[in-house]
Amino acid sequence: MTLRGASVLLTGASGGIGRALAARLGGAGARVTLFGRREGALREAAEEVVRGGGESLVVTGDVRRPGDAMRAVGEATERFGRLDALVNLAGVAHWRLIEATTDDEIQEQVDVNLLGVFWMTRAALPALLASRGAVVNVSSFAGRVGVPYYTAYAATRFGVIGMTEALRREVAARGVRVSLVLPAAVDTPFLDKAGREHALGKGPAGVLLSPATVADAITRALERHPAEIYLPRTHRLFALLDVALPGISDRILRRLLRYPPAT
Repeated sequence: MTLRGASVLLTGASGGIGRALAARLGGAGARVTLFGRREGALREAAEEVVRGGGESLVVTGDVRRPGDAMRAVGEATERFGRLDALVNLAGVAHWRLIEATTDDEIQEQVDVNLLGVFWMTRAALPALLASRGAVVNVSSFAGRVGVPYYTAYAATRFGVIGMTEALRREVAARGVRVSLVLPAAVDTPFLDKAGREHALGKGPAGVLLSPATVADAITRALERHPAEIYLPRTHRLFALLDVALPGISDRILRRLLRYPPAT
């Protein structure tokens, strides 16, 4: 896909990765609809788009509400005449032991991380079929390899991966390209809210990505449409090991991550 002039709808646009991606898309000359809950942060991201040479539209709303998803798509297509791409970036996390995770925290993660992606994708699909456009879903490496403290979060991210694989095969023949981005931990305020002490450790658990690195990967997915992008790329090998030899994977992770203390 050529991004110059393309109409791109971005969820989670008020976060650190969203702002970095807004700058990338603006620099490429895209027309970007920024969708999220924090209007002030969305307008700052919109300034990044315009500063780079693109066009922007701010739409406030919540991915947890199907009606808001429909409204965001409608406003994007009304303003720019079409929709060429959807980037599902919105997400929340509460990294805790399962018995310490509240009902509300579990529900919020399911509603935002999984159902939000479903609502947005379903709302956007008619416009994307018309433009033969693209979907980029941003999940997490925790959606491929489950680790302690991530029980609820990993469940939602595994769900996004399954949805993305099914959707990619469902719509390919109809001209819509679907890609998945699986980053490790990203150094944004999201990490502090989720529980930085459980995101960092030694070895692979200590990999911290910059928002710019993830934004570059999403831009690449929009332009080239690979099935999957791992960040860092070496994590693909560990994901394969986890499927082929889960027992060995357990032992490696126990050495690399901060597991809960034995009782």
